[in-house]
Amino acid sequence: MRYHDLYWGLIAGLAGALAGSAILWGSWLLPALGLLLTRAGLIYGFLAMLILGALGGVLYAALLRRRRMRLHSTILAGVALGFILWVIGPLLLVPVILGFPPQWESPLDHWTPLLAFVLYGTVTGLLYSRWGLGQSRARTYYALGILAAAALLTPFMLRAATSTDPEALQLPPGYRAEVVAKGFTYPTALALDDHGNIYVAESGFAYGPKTTAARILKVRPDGRIGEVAGDFEGPLNGIALRSDRLFVSHRGKITVFDLESREREDLVTNLPSLGDHQNNDLVFGKDGALYFGQGTATNAGVVGSDNFVYAWADRHPDVHDIPSRRFTLTGENYESLDLGTADPADTRKTGAFAPFGQTRESGEQVEPAVPASGAVHRLDLETGELSLFADGLRNPYGLAVDAEGNIYATNLGYDDRGVRAVKGCPDWLVRLREGAWYGWPDFAGTVALTEPLFASERGVNRKPLLVDPPPVEAPLATFPPHYSPMKLAVAPEEFPHDGIFVAVFGDGQPLTENLEEQVPTGVLLVDPATGRFDWFIKNKEQPRAGRMGNGLKRVVDVKFSPDGQSMYLLDFGVMEFTDMAPNAIPQSGVLWKITAN
Repeated sequence: MRYHDLYWGLIAGLAGALAGSAILWGSWLLPALGLLLTRAGLIYGFLAMLILGALGGVLYAALLRRRRMRLHSTILAGVALGFILWVIGPLLLVPVILGFPPQWESPLDHWTPLLAFVLYGTVTGLLYSRWGLGQSRARTYYALGILAAAALLTPFMLRAATSTDPEALQLPPGYRAEVVAKGFTYPTALALDDHGNIYVAESGFAYGPKTTAARILKVRPDGRIGEVAGDFEGPLNGIALRSDRLFVSHRGKITVFDLESREREDLVTNLPSLGDHQNNDLVFGKDGALYFGQGTATNAGVVGSDNFVYAWADRHPDVHDIPSRRFTLTGENYESLDLGTADPADTRKTGAFAPFGQTRESGEQVEPAVPASGAVHRLDLETGELSLFADGLRNPYGLAVDAEGNIYATNLGYDDRGVRAVKGCPDWLVRLREGAWYGWPDFAGTVALTEPLFASERGVNRKPLLVDPPPVEAPLATFPPHYSPMKLAVAPEEFPHDGIFVAVFGDGQPLTENLEEQVPTGVLLVDPATGRFDWFIKNKEQPRAGRMGNGLKRVVDVKFSPDGQSMYLLDFGVMEFTDMAPNAIPQSGVLWKITAN
């Protein structure tokens, strides 16, 4: 073995890493790879891939030494190198470093990194045989062809076709569907005025380090689409319209925008929205006040390695959940990997309602604050006073008001991730009662997290964080795990069906939990008297349409026209959870209209 061989192995490995990086970028796995170098991001991910590629190239040269092989043997050796790195990396080390078990049960679910590493290995083998061993010049051309193919695949993987065939939807008898507009990027909210205009909020954010412009578009009755307002801080999760003024819920703020004067004013600032969940939907109560939901920073009350995957624990090390009441803590602390350092063995212990690395003592009390995490807030528009209305809600994403003034909220349940991983947790629809507590972080609905049915191999334990918690208010409806209920609307009298209509986004497996089947996307109809529910709209054949399929991709909002005759559905678009990273596809959002014949 000569240093000359190791040198060309290193150079060939770096070149092969370019092919692997192109595929991982296209599937949006490249930013997550950056956590190996302490931060999720494209640059960090690319550097990590270069390092892995160089090491793999040196290993390849060390094992093969000066052995000259025929073309097909060289390709097979490169494929073997890529396969070995795929098993060691995406199936074993990467999940373990991110706090997940090795992915042996369903390895083919990780086909994207397999493709990336196979292409990497093939390029590495071809170039090493040419540069290090002086074999045929054609091998360089073959390697360049693979690099070009990987580069061409990247833009196709970053995009998706917006296929929309109303015949793909399963509707109740007597209803029909049509597409109003499409091509939206990460749309999350709707508002309709009395003149036939529809306002669509583009979030500007999808989980992970993937961002675009957070803005509000106006879809006119003649089909023209134009920007109304921009420069919001993503995610933009909610809009509400009143008297030519748009009230906007965007990260950390509630802002009012005057459609006539184009002036804006921040009504609420410094909301605790730098974590997993942000400030969400907003709605006007019967009392004239503005209500909005505020999600929690963490999955179950403790900052851990999973929050590095969500790309904020390294950027905002002081962020944690803000208590909504004066809680007394049990002093339970959790040890997890510190992905903010380069040492893969570094760990830190963290307690409830504390920044990463800060522990808690038994009997320690935490003081409440307004605004708080995991609560619905009330903003008095006359006085500007902000107060808590209801709390203990992990992520109250959607809000709606009925004719009697009752406020309803969707509440997303725990994920099977982090140091307090909860398996098989349902989602809920709740009827909010002022001053009520809905159980987060120690209960799922009215069931304690200590129950064996929530046991997970991904977490340490689910012991209580709180001493003598408040009484738990029961939800109105309990949905199966990871339905991910989004926005909702109460049917007006003019609509043929009565009840509460809930947009269902669908699961985020394997990041949130490994499920046996995909959760469909669509709209549920809930009986407010009993809490019973059934599908009102979903796809006929596939649970979610995906990149190329027709029908619904990820329904996120449902609203009714002012005359009550039509229902509008907002489809967020394609949202994949490739391996351990979320991948939202731009320009795949769709606005649908549902009417009774």
